Amino acid sequence: MHRKFLFFFLSGISGILLSLPWLIEGLSWTLFFAFCPLLFAEDQLSRQNDGRKSIFFFPAFTTFLIWNALSTWWIAYVSLVGMLFIVVLNALLMASVWCSRQLINRKFSLISSYFSLIIFWLAFEFLHHNWTLPWPWLSLGNGFANSVKLVQWYEFTGILGGSLWILLSNNLIYSAILSFATRQSSLKSLKRASMALVFIFLPIVGSLYIYSNYTEKGSLLNVVSLQPNIDPYTEKFSGLSSSEQIIKLIELAETQITNSTDLVVAPETAWPTLWEDSILTQNQSLLPLSEVIRKFPNVNFVVGAITQRKIEANETISETARKSVEGDFYFDTFNSALMIDSTQKIQISHKSILVNGVEQMPFQKYFSFLGKFLINLGGNNGSMTASKEPVIFEGNHSMKYGSVICFESVFGEYCSKIVQRGANVLVVITNDGWWKSSPGSWQHFSYSRLRALETRRSIVQSANTGISGFINQRGNVLKKTKLNSFEAIQSTIQLNAEVTFYSNYGDYLGRICQVLSGLISAFTIIYNKNFENKKIRINSIVKIPDK
Repeated sequence: MHRKFLFFFLSGISGILLSLPWLIEGLSWTLFFAFCPLLFAEDQLSRQNDGRKSIFFFPAFTTFLIWNALSTWWIAYVSLVGMLFIVVLNALLMASVWCSRQLINRKFSLISSYFSLIIFWLAFEFLHHNWTLPWPWLSLGNGFANSVKLVQWYEFTGILGGSLWILLSNNLIYSAILSFATRQSSLKSLKRASMALVFIFLPIVGSLYIYSNYTEKGSLLNVVSLQPNIDPYTEKFSGLSSSEQIIKLIELAETQITNSTDLVVAPETAWPTLWEDSILTQNQSLLPLSEVIRKFPNVNFVVGAITQRKIEANETISETARKSVEGDFYFDTFNSALMIDSTQKIQISHKSILVNGVEQMPFQKYFSFLGKFLINLGGNNGSMTASKEPVIFEGNHSMKYGSVICFESVFGEYCSKIVQRGANVLVVITNDGWWKSSPGSWQHFSYSRLRALETRRSIVQSANTGISGFINQRGNVLKKTKLNSFEAIQSTIQLNAEVTFYSNYGDYLGRICQVLSGLISAFTIIYNKNFENKKIRINSIVKIPDK
């Protein structure tokens, strides 16, 4: 009983260490050794393994359950059931991937098991960005979101490079600790310790060099970010009328707009629901914006809104289409960003990565009848329609804005696609008020700092509630609002046209690891079959005498 308690205690320590960067800003350094207690617990278990293969799963599951629960508990503000589902499912997936190390270790060497763990984990993180139930929030590389000086090389690797760094560091540190603990030769122990230190500090030195020598690029852009702080629970969709919210937003904007202002950004779903049709520019709710633009003709407005588009008779009805009240036509509903300027031409970009359980029902083709049970976080029940490709807004003086709506800012490769299409600045619009004053809001804002590093694009973030601000191409926060404040802020950022290595190639590390994980799995299966066949042949040739 005492040993079992020790194993789970060590697993819990790992879970807490992993959680710290998501709970307290600036504690990313704990990730370098966070897995060491879990590795020690598993090492002790392997020494007294009683033949049960599942014995390694439970300590790993404990670690990942604690990490997920402590880091993302704030989801419970919206749905306790949803939070429990995400936490438990993610912990199960992580534990399953982690335990692959033990499966390889039984057949091959310890070094092979560590190598396979890194490959499988990076393949898992890549999959978690791209499958039907994406949830990359706790990708290990995200842990450096508030330590951007340490990971300037994300412009080459993306966050998967950070995950690789963390996993290798933990393995090397644990190997050095084990060498000292088992009283191996002093020279061998020192070599392992030196290797661990070099591997940790060399990327830091390189990153600091890049940081100190990087020069902001591009022409200047004068931007205003709006945070109207309209409570989503009591005001956004019930307490305040649409006209009252628009007036509040316009008055807030006018406190900062000047003749030199180039861009004003309003948050996700800032405007009431709009129909995408030929008379969109004549919509009554957009007239106040037109009045502001008439006073300041050089300004571009980017605002969030729910939009609806009628499906014409000659078009295919989508899986997410809804029928009109009268029943005479179908229409699609989008979470959208709109850009409006003095030309009165409205450009629209639809959200591509929808939140499961909120904006869409996963596996819509098979479970469309469950759409009515989606959590209503946008004043619109039922599944929304996702865009297949991002749209770039073309503003005055050849400015190109890439709109990123809420959850999309967690996906580095998606943002790199926007950059590939020509965006020289990224505009993030969101509504983080659902998480109240929890770490969820600053976690979300800090992820935009990683997107700035990966793409070397300045970022403007506008949140209805939460945190709004400006981030430069080095990932530094130029200015930001206080959490859940009613505020408009102004800053000058720069437009960059150069494309980074990561923006060109995306999550190539994840793709490589997917191929390698497939090869490792195939080799292991073939090896096991050959081993069993040899064992059968030996037993058939050699007759074992009865006792």
